[in-house]
Amino acid sequence: MTIEVNVLETKRFGILAAHVIDSTASPETIDSAARNKGVKMLTVRIPAPDLPRVHAFEAAGYLLMDTLVYYTRKLGELPPRSPPPNGISFRHAASEDADQVANVAQAGFAGYMGHYHADPRLDLGAADAAYVEWAETSTARISSAAPVLVAENGDGIVGFLTLRSNNSEEMEIVLNAVEPASHGQGIYGMLVGEALALAESRGFSRVVTSTQINNYTVQRVWSQLGFYHSRSLYTFHKWL
Repeated sequence: MTIEVNVLETKRFGILAAHVIDSTASPETIDSAARNKGVKMLTVRIPAPDLPRVHAFEAAGYLLMDTLVYYTRKLGELPPRSPPPNGISFRHAASEDADQVANVAQAGFAGYMGHYHADPRLDLGAADAAYVEWAETSTARISSAAPVLVAENGDGIVGFLTLRSNNSEEMEIVLNAVEPASHGQGIYGMLVGEALALAESRGFSRVVTSTQINNYTVQRVWSQLGFYHSRSLYTFHKWL
């Protein structure tokens, strides 16, 4: 299979959207498969060092939307975790927390510049809503392989972090945010620390995560926690 329909994007943006799952297929093969399915928007991610493939997709009309940077943290001998700020505690989320997590995502992702926001043909409000729905759905469908951690105070949840087991060795931090009113307390870094401890307790050997290349704040936090930059991907869109 060359492409796969993205159900969330299709629902959110009201067009049939798909992403490329065959990392070797040519742009011509991908475009043909998309047209046969009636796909309107294609998304493909290409490793940054693969410049011949990047140039081939640019020549075929694909437009660069963002650059993802991936960071890796090897586990073993994690440093002691700092005590949380007064009134803040951390726990595993339950599915009933989905609404509160969605509210945090709505506030936390306001003004975020992802590949949806970079595409002038996509509605900005719908782009914001895509991240909110992603956070809400992840919490509603939590499992042992895809847990969600939350930070809360006396008024409710103020931060969240979703995880996914990629394989027996690797756990990934997928989506996370802290409400703006709670910034400056170190909550995000502590959530990441909780995620590292959870992954280590379950026998994983590493944790990976990613963000936009210009999201410098979280990259500084990751570096302070022992993560290192391990790879980069370009995200391209094409409308058919």
